[in-house]
Amino acid sequence: MNIKQIKEKYNCLDYLGESRVIKKLSGGYLCRAPWREDKHPSLSVTLDGKGWQDHSDGTHGNLIDMVARTIGTNDFGRICAEFDHSPSSFDMSKIMTESKEKVSAFASFSVHPLNRPELIKYIQERGIDPKLAQSFGVKEAHYTFRTDRPGYLFALAYPNDNEGYELRSKYRPKKEDPQKPKKEGFQGSKSPKGITTHILRENASYVIFEGFFDMLSFDTMMKQQGKPQYNYLVLNSVVNVDAAIEALKNVEAQIYLCLDNDKAGADTTLKIQNSFPKAQDIRHRFLPYKDVNDYHRNKINR
Repeated sequence: MNIKQIKEKYNCLDYLGESRVIKKLSGGYLCRAPWREDKHPSLSVTLDGKGWQDHSDGTHGNLIDMVARTIGTNDFGRICAEFDHSPSSFDMSKIMTESKEKVSAFASFSVHPLNRPELIKYIQERGIDPKLAQSFGVKEAHYTFRTDRPGYLFALAYPNDNEGYELRSKYRPKKEDPQKPKKEGFQGSKSPKGITTHILRENASYVIFEGFFDMLSFDTMMKQQGKPQYNYLVLNSVVNVDAAIEALKNVEAQIYLCLDNDKAGADTTLKIQNSFPKAQDIRHRFLPYKDVNDYHRNKINR
């Protein structure tokens, strides 16, 4: 089988297989990337299965690009060999059934008012007043994992509109793969995933962010400047861009896009602008920093 035959017969979903396809979204499929341990799915595949994007680094491509990245070579012979044992046809109905039956990674999980000193200190280190964070619903989560990651853990818990939580902590579980680059802090989530909206004032402009620390940083700066109150929408992941577009479809007020200054942020900004041509990209105001929180913290430390 050659490259042309592979493209005609298979798509990205066939290659990924049912175990890596998590759920169907309005604009495609949410999947686990096959080239890393993708505990928090960050790969999206188009509805027709022909294209993909890795939202962790902004890379994208077609089926052949996916295979090449997975096996670590652009050698067409080795890529074709991947299809010697034909992948099964992708069955969405089976995926939907299996996804409902999946067991949560948490052995225990509970949410409490923000109280732990280390979490309060973490918020302060990000340049945010803990009382402001609490006013936007930030609490603390207590949890344990079903895996061999040790101990009873704590993290900030930021609620989304689907009754799930984004989890952030300065400290990561102790058991980590020594072969992988060490990451700063823990980032996770408690399903279901979703966007978070803060409708604070009727007819006020909307500002769109990727993460809640960026939103809190922006609100802090606006209050310091005595600026009028805005409405906020936090994606919590660029994977949720379609949900954001749906939530904004009846908004007549001005929309400002304040996503990260990287390729994923640029691609997501462009996608929103394709739906709302009058939406203004204001990311340049926070250059050369990656996001609003980086800008805010550096401004404080000057």
